Amino acid sequence: MPSVYPVEWVPSTFRGNYRHMAKRDAAVWERFLLLYTERFDAFAYDVALGGIILGGLPMEEHERQGWQYSTALKIDAIGRTGDAFWIIEVRPDATVSALGSALTYALVCERDEVVPGPLLPTVVCEYIQPDVRWACGKLGVQIITVPSV
Repeated sequence: MPSVYPVEWVPSTFRGNYRHMAKRDAAVWERFLLLYTERFDAFAYDVALGGIILGGLPMEEHERQGWQYSTALKIDAIGRTGDAFWIIEVRPDATVSALGSALTYALVCERDEVVPGPLLPTVVCEYIQPDVRWACGKLGVQIITVPSV
């Protein structure tokens, strides 16, 4: 099953409204972009995966899709670099939930064949708990820390 809505790519130089990214997360993301934009060909934001698909109920297709979107997992950003795709979770303070999000999003993205290439689960943050950093290393989740302002 592909993403709920088609993946929309924007140039890596795009700056502006990162759909559904929290204000504090967006501030971290902007600092990441200042440092790493050149590595990427494009980004997709708010990519919705999975969710509950209602069947057998009388509703229009757009209503069914809207329900699926409201119950779906939402990736903050996917970064395309060559034939590889970074599945990115953005948090100012990365805890266990950031690790879980990055790993789960990458697994569901792979299951649903959302993008056609190798996936790299990634956490972009200002700070990460030491034990979470260790667990990310064990599980193959990349960590990018950006300086706070």
